[in-house]
Amino acid sequence: MTRKLREQAYECDERLSRVFALLGKRWSGVIIGLLLQGPARFAVLARTIPGISERMLSDRLAELSEAGLVDRQVLGGPPLAVVYQLTDSGRALGPGMLRLGEWAERYLVPATGSHGQRKGRARATDRLRASTRSHLG
Repeated sequence: MTRKLREQAYECDERLSRVFALLGKRWSGVIIGLLLQGPARFAVLARTIPGISERMLSDRLAELSEAGLVDRQVLGGPPLAVVYQLTDSGRALGPGMLRLGEWAERYLVPATGSHGQRKGRARATDRLRASTRSHLG
């Protein structure tokens, strides 16, 4: 019995460690959350995410693409444009991210900031909820 529990604990830790190593990086969750709402051009993502540099956005999108969560499509120009969208496995994150967001709203102490920021997070959670429901049918 103890050996089985130890094996289960190891497997759980290993799976969660892999997930959080990827999704726990700054900006990854925001990028996925935005792409859950639909495909977006690089420039739109860069303008939409306050505080992210184009280099960081490019790096995160490359990591998410390498992990099989995001597809990158180059549209012919002029001007050339790059559009990103979630793969099926990326869209499958929607319900889990929604639940994590709801859990955070309920149990985590909000970061110091204005009430307006909390309302903004609530609106983002509502958009994620709507987007997740529309993708799930």
